Amino acid sequence: MYMYELPSEFNSKILEKCSRGMVEWLDFCPHIANQGFGQALPAADWYATDAYMLEIIYHTRMKNYNCLTSDPTAADAFFLPYYSGLDALRFIYGADKARKHEHGTELIQWLDQNAPETWKRWGGSDHFVVMGRTAWDFANSVDNTQGWGTSFLELPAMTNVTALVLERRSWRDREQAVPYPTGFHPSSPSRLREWISTVESSPRSFLFSFIGALRPRIAANIRGALFTQCQQHPSCLLLDCAQLGCSHNPQPISEALLNSTFCLQPVGDSFTRRSTFDSIAAGCIPVFFHNESAYTQYMWHLPKDASLYSVFIPEDAIRGGAMVADVLGSYSAEKIKEMQGHVKDLIDGVLYTDAAAGGVRDAFEVSVEGMLAMAAQGRAHRQQATVYQSQNWKD
Repeated sequence: MYMYELPSEFNSKILEKCSRGMVEWLDFCPHIANQGFGQALPAADWYATDAYMLEIIYHTRMKNYNCLTSDPTAADAFFLPYYSGLDALRFIYGADKARKHEHGTELIQWLDQNAPETWKRWGGSDHFVVMGRTAWDFANSVDNTQGWGTSFLELPAMTNVTALVLERRSWRDREQAVPYPTGFHPSSPSRLREWISTVESSPRSFLFSFIGALRPRIAANIRGALFTQCQQHPSCLLLDCAQLGCSHNPQPISEALLNSTFCLQPVGDSFTRRSTFDSIAAGCIPVFFHNESAYTQYMWHLPKDASLYSVFIPEDAIRGGAMVADVLGSYSAEKIKEMQGHVKDLIDGVLYTDAAAGGVRDAFEVSVEGMLAMAAQGRAHRQQATVYQSQNWKD
């Protein structure tokens, strides 16, 4: 892996604007602390992590990646440490809103001028960028100045570049979803083992839980029905995030998840939720209601056979009156134990450990393996095409 030495305007200088310089009504400075983990909480290895700090987390880890090369000619893949999601804020909410179709053009111009050999060699197909938001935030048409989001992913130069996002458009092979960062970042393999022991010994007093807030503005959303079902069932643990404030308050959430066998994961503002990874980290079996919430998303981090680690109840079934408790209550103790074992096996690969932890195949390591595998696959396809063209020329 080769990581470009981009000018600071593309990463560290963006962070200098954290105090209401990105968005005038928000102070991001607490969130960028501790290399993107956010402010440390009293419990060891717990942080008030903001999900959108993903770019900082990956950049920090990549600096310490053991297969990093300083020689671009020896690289199989190329990493662009551009804080694209944070930079997007000025185009989505700030002073550059009228120019949001230009988001990313400065990076492309720099690559054209300073790294044409590597950048243009395969049209960017061996290049990767982390974008700490959903793909929808970068998918506005270049010609649509009124629609939501910037046009970064729609720029012609980005056609072949792979974007690691929190939520992908499932028909786009060049978009790969990676786990939302949770609030727990183990500082060593032993701390991770301690946590997994806690997960295994947790009593699970509740059959299921729902942690979230209502979405009354979204007419088709089933959260209201799930909220009501949970309120009315004695074996459901309900945490209302409208009251609790869940975004940077991970420990009460974790305690609730540790106390639950199943955790409901309905669609919110978008298809995916950080709560999915909070649940897995706590050993709680996620219950999905839409395929796009996980099954078409995290191809590198979650098993292809979704029944191993999750339950699926179609949204239409809930709208038709299906009771979640009846569905979940039909699972035998033996089946639940089997599924909990699969969930436990996923924990390492969905957490982002501290850079000093070492020895853990965490979400970052899995992502980099995915990047390198994609680059190798692309290289094999190009070699095959070269051989085919050569044979045709001889014929």
